[in-house]
Amino acid sequence: MEYTTLGRTELRVSVAGLGCGGFSRLGLSAGKSEAHAIAIIHQAADLGVNLFDTAAAYGTEAVLGKAVKSLPRDRIVICTKAPFSARAGEVAPARHHRQSRQFAAPA
Repeated sequence: MEYTTLGRTELRVSVAGLGCGGFSRLGLSAGKSEAHAIAIIHQAADLGVNLFDTAAAYGTEAVLGKAVKSLPRDRIVICTKAPFSARAGEVAPARHHRQSRQFAAPA
């Protein structure tokens, strides 16, 4: 696997990441088990993938958390998304960069 530095951070990430959303949501949308989803994540990690992309809207954050619990913390980078607005369904692109951290974490 090839790696690169993420932006201006010192994080080294794999050039191929595992997206945990999309149509399949790690197979969960197709009726696959949580164990199957965890196996996909572990196989990706075994192949050198260390960048995992998720979001609350995908419904895969919990299963990703279970999967990476057994991996060394310094081997993984998880990226996620946060809402642009405090109100459900409201998007304010012009102001999204001004949102505080309180919107990225549950109360």
